[in-house]
Amino acid sequence: MSKIFPQLEGKEGEVYWDKVSGMVAFEDREDAARLLADAEKGKIDEVEVHSIDRLGRDAINALQTIKRFTELGVNVKSKKEGLNTLLDNGDQNPVAKLLVSVLSTLAEIDYNNRREAQREGIARAKAEGKYRGRANGSRLSDIDLIEKHSDIVEELNRGESIRRTGRLTEKSKSTVQRVKKALERLV
Repeated sequence: MSKIFPQLEGKEGEVYWDKVSGMVAFEDREDAARLLADAEKGKIDEVEVHSIDRLGRDAINALQTIKRFTELGVNVKSKKEGLNTLLDNGDQNPVAKLLVSVLSTLAEIDYNNRREAQREGIARAKAEGKYRGRANGSRLSDIDLIEKHSDIVEELNRGESIRRTGRLTEKSKSTVQRVKKALERLV
């Protein structure tokens, strides 16, 4: 599976690409963990992200990630905010440190506000009788689920991890987890 991303054209270096929730700790993401390992080996001197919130919507985790990169001498460059965590001489950029702290906190607040609004909307819809959730009987049985996703079953039987299986089959992690649980219930 090869994809062309116009925003990456003309860029040098390796692309570390994780497609997971921003609420997953940075070091718990597969490619992010590989990026951190390469930074610790001294293979990387700059990490470019679209926005600081790509490092996590949990302000503490994002700040810890940036601090870790900074301690390793790796400049974190954010295109959207237009900042670098290190100055040209290699010292920490104090303005960037302040802005990163504020932006990370704002991203976390925004995420929590959206989740709360969603919960309130669902509660209101339920109270008005407009929200019914998934219709009874619309879920697949374990056998039907396994048959529908035979490619996932094949990768899991080979011993692949849930994330790798999702990548290989181009299906979500949650779908792979549902299939794995269905397999376990049938065994």
